[in-house]
Amino acid sequence: MPATERILASPAPPALLSIGELSERTGVPATTLRYYDELGLVRPTARAAGRRRYAASASRDVGVILFFREIGFSLAEIGRFIAGKRQSQREMIDHKLAELAELDERTLCELEKVTERWLAGACERGFSMSMDSLRTERDAGGVVLLARDGEGRIRGFLHLVPSYGRPAMSLSSMRRDRETPNGLMEFLVVRAIEKLRDRGVEELSLNFAAFARVMHGPRGRFERLAGKLVALGNPYFQIESLYRFNAKFFPRWEPRYLLYEGALGLPRAGLAVMWAEGQLPKLRRRVPVEGES
Repeated sequence: MPATERILASPAPPALLSIGELSERTGVPATTLRYYDELGLVRPTARAAGRRRYAASASRDVGVILFFREIGFSLAEIGRFIAGKRQSQREMIDHKLAELAELDERTLCELEKVTERWLAGACERGFSMSMDSLRTERDAGGVVLLARDGEGRIRGFLHLVPSYGRPAMSLSSMRRDRETPNGLMEFLVVRAIEKLRDRGVEELSLNFAAFARVMHGPRGRFERLAGKLVALGNPYFQIESLYRFNAKFFPRWEPRYLLYEGALGLPRAGLAVMWAEGQLPKLRRRVPVEGES
């Protein structure tokens, strides 16, 4: 609204929904909505003659609950997440999609502090977990989705980079403070999908989940054996956890392949990938100092 435009009349208050109307809008039975009220998940705005009356935004709240149920959260976990959101002084109350090139130095430093706290001294992973740093190629069209708490501090973010030649973007990195509620990253991914859709983006690529097919859809005896061997490395390489995070969003899986030359090329290519990913320390030849023998 332009600053010069005057409001001539106060708008009428928005109409409240009965529990039946909310049920019809969301497809959730009235008995379930009453149960959500008892758990404190979706509360009525008012009561008229003892009957629940809901704001129109309750439809969105029910949709959030249904989404988290679909990706495997229990009602108790959803309740803790929603309770955390209501504590506006400590948890996330705002999220904004911003152009990376437009972020000032102070905001960049805040994002780097969040990353530092998230890594907690661990090394940054390679290209399957982080495609670009926040300070490289800032004019290349990357965006960040920021989550701020009640005091305006950044507590989590997603970094997304463009896939050139088509209306698509890829998740580069996701970071949050460790004391923020579980589910924050999933919440931000959903919000990113909504905001990018408004920009005309038709596809969002999530994390690269290596060996997912041999673990969850093996073809033949050899791949079943390979899947069991790969599963042994999950505690060290986050193979299963990356797959499960992606699976929450019911994605379309796209295969990726590792090319190598000859039988001896596979271990060399495998080591190179693990070095690039930061999964293995790269041995360096010691250069003798002048005067040493």
